[in-house]
Amino acid sequence: MVEPTVVNVVGTITYQQEIALDALADTFSRRGEITDVTYEPAENHWLQTRFAPDDTYVAFYRSGRCSIVGGNSVEHFHEIADRVNTLMRDILQFEYEPTVEISNIVATADIGSSIPLEVLTLELGMEHTEYEPEQFPALMYREEDYVMLVFASGKLLCTGLTDVVDVTDAIEQMESRLRAVV
Repeated sequence: MVEPTVVNVVGTITYQQEIALDALADTFSRRGEITDVTYEPAENHWLQTRFAPDDTYVAFYRSGRCSIVGGNSVEHFHEIADRVNTLMRDILQFEYEPTVEISNIVATADIGSSIPLEVLTLELGMEHTEYEPEQFPALMYREEDYVMLVFASGKLLCTGLTDVVDVTDAIEQMESRLRAVV
């Protein structure tokens, strides 16, 4: 069985209060934990930041939510969320525990052999697959909870799940179906 590689963990933090983005942008521009701050309300309704030391992208919204993109593991995502919460607790002076949720894990795998995508489309069933090589070089396999891209090279990309065990199971199931075709 192939081992999936997590390439992106996306999630949110929800604070129980609205955030004044202009004031937050001003404060962030003076903080060492933030390597980049962009707030252009005429163009975007959110505050864009990069958190040190790895320049992870964190977007803040007036509603009190923030999005974290770019965690390379679930642990890394939670480390970033902890750093963001520590900074926000210092700035906003709250005592509650913000809600932290993972909304998507993107993982890749390589089965190590080429795959006849036309044959795979029939094997997986037309109701679950899209394959239009003129439009996109991969077969798109859709399940209720996730999407799996299958490339002719044998590379897989799984997106839409929120738990690494589920991602691993989905990739293992696809791998076993691919072995029947290859």
